[in-house]
Amino acid sequence: MAKVVAIMGDPREKGTSRELFHKYLTFFQGHSAIEIKTYDIRELAFDPNLPEGYRTEQTTEMTNLKQDASSADLLLFAYPVWWFNVPAVLKGVIDHLFWRGESYSFKDKKYLLTGPWRKKRARLIYTIGGMELQHRLFARPALTALRYPLWMSGVLSVKTTSIDRLDLSIRKSNEYYDKKIARAAKKDLHFLLKK
Repeated sequence: MAKVVAIMGDPREKGTSRELFHKYLTFFQGHSAIEIKTYDIRELAFDPNLPEGYRTEQTTEMTNLKQDASSADLLLFAYPVWWFNVPAVLKGVIDHLFWRGESYSFKDKKYLLTGPWRKKRARLIYTIGGMELQHRLFARPALTALRYPLWMSGVLSVKTTSIDRLDLSIRKSNEYYDKKIARAAKKDLHFLLKK
């Protein structure tokens, strides 16, 4: 059975990121060969600051998330871009999830091509009030914040779907954004059903 771990990285109760997250996941419903585990950063109990660095004690919820992520075939992250980066709480989840010695290890030479998560795929869906072009001009930090730890863990297949112009007068139609999400979900569904 293929497994998807879907992380909603928007700390707000409502928003476009949440809507698109749920629309994406509807494409997986009805497929008995796919298990979906969802995590919402609004509901996770943990300290995002790592007050003791990598000696910080992990909460049960964070341990469960890490165990599910390590056994997943597809990792989904959906989040808004704020000041060209991920929301602060999502950064805390990233720091906990990509734990030294678990998802990668320099000491044991388990990173990049030899990383323990090397057979996984990731899908990043992020929303931007401005234009993706502006995000690219600043080297896409909201993408790099996740892509780098994914790569270090061995997840080299990182697919992105950016939904931009949400706050601009040149905003695209909802139908346009829905089609973009549908294309991404269908590609990922195809990947999972081949496993």
